[in-house]
Amino acid sequence: MTQDAFNLLLACLDHDQQRAGQKYEDLRRGLIVFFESRGSSSPQDLADDTINRVARRLAEGREIYVENPASYFYGVARNVLKEHWESAHPSSAALENLPPSKHPSSDPGRLELLQLERNQKERRLECLEHCLEALMPGDRQLIYEYYQGETGTKVQNRKTLADRIGIPLNALRIRALRIREKLEACVERRLKELAGE
Repeated sequence: MTQDAFNLLLACLDHDQQRAGQKYEDLRRGLIVFFESRGSSSPQDLADDTINRVARRLAEGREIYVENPASYFYGVARNVLKEHWESAHPSSAALENLPPSKHPSSDPGRLELLQLERNQKERRLECLEHCLEALMPGDRQLIYEYYQGETGTKVQNRKTLADRIGIPLNALRIRALRIREKLEACVERRLKELAGE
């Protein structure tokens, strides 16, 4: 990514350079979580690829016509993930494209159930992304950092985060729990809205 493309990217996120930098960091962390939650083995590379693609489009003169630019990035991220899975598993991608009647399975009902579960998980993840974007920036950053890393490093990351914020580890756990409860309630509300209830 060229410096000009990066500057365009920051300007797209916010007119204030400092806020744009913070939004960039939040967005990158969110994209990493997006790819991690979908089982990617290289979430940071895919997040960087997503950001580079958006920056390249901006450098080519395209404009982002959405109220929240992050939603545009997540749209690009979905395409990046799809390409990643297709290149990593070309045979399984081909099987997914077969109609259920031609699928190599003895139970088409099970396939339909699996597809329904996959669609529900995808919808739930999209609602989670929406709710994460609706959080206050400080809460969003805290929750990203709180759940960042593998099981072993997660404990050390949380201690470091608590020290940096200047609160005891138990207070950090309580704050993260409250944010998580808020997110869960938001996701449930959003799912009901999408279902038309």
